[in-house]
Amino acid sequence: MQGGLQHESNGKGGVDSRALNIAYVRPKITFGKDEGLQLTLQPRAWIYAGDLDDNPDLADYRGYADLRAIVGWKRGLQLSALGRIGHDGDNESVQFDLTYPMMKLMSGSFSLYLHAQYFTGYGESLLRYNERESMFRIGFSLYR
Repeated sequence: MQGGLQHESNGKGGVDSRALNIAYVRPKITFGKDEGLQLTLQPRAWIYAGDLDDNPDLADYRGYADLRAIVGWKRGLQLSALGRIGHDGDNESVQFDLTYPMMKLMSGSFSLYLHAQYFTGYGESLLRYNERESMFRIGFSLYR
């Protein structure tokens, strides 16, 4: 079980500045052996903390919950799918993340992952949250 406060900001100033705070709870259940293929399910529910004056209808696009499913090996290749729907059951979004630990290739203990990500839907940015977008990214991450 995980719970916490999350802050998100677009890093801009002035009229384009947007920020969001949520308080959330996320239970986690994993099926499979520690060294074998695993399936992990992570539903998350949240409430918006603070004001949403700049984005008053944000919940219509981001909703109040999401579900992440992860399949793969704890210390190997993993595919994650995250789905979310808006407040009225529409404005759906999905994100796929494929990660591979680079320490297997580099013979080191430093956590570094090759990371490919695809997102399609609403709420990707705080400024254009109400526009449908599709994004593909590839890079490195320190955490997955």
